[in-house]
Amino acid sequence: MPVALIPPNKHLKIKYRVPRNGLVEYSVEADRPVTTFIVDDEGLKEFYGRGDEVHSYYGGFPNRRWHHEQLTLEFKGSWYLVIVNDDDKHPVAVSYNVDARA
Repeated sequence: MPVALIPPNKHLKIKYRVPRNGLVEYSVEADRPVTTFIVDDEGLKEFYGRGDEVHSYYGGFPNRRWHHEQLTLEFKGSWYLVIVNDDDKHPVAVSYNVDARA
């Protein structure tokens, strides 16, 4: 399970390919609450344009220490797991795991 330290008010973006069958599963564990988004290229543009006011996303959860979701992506190309540290004073340690089976 990869581990990362996200500085205050920053995010981590991890890019993946959508598997042929579209099935993906991910888990995120954090020592402080974080927000997650599952987005495509358009959703990523929206994230960078609006921050946490993203409306075009396929999954994710606000303000949690534990995130787990299974979903089917109905598009081809790339998808992104975005993990946001909403705390403006403290870094957050996160570990994440993604299973995207073809």
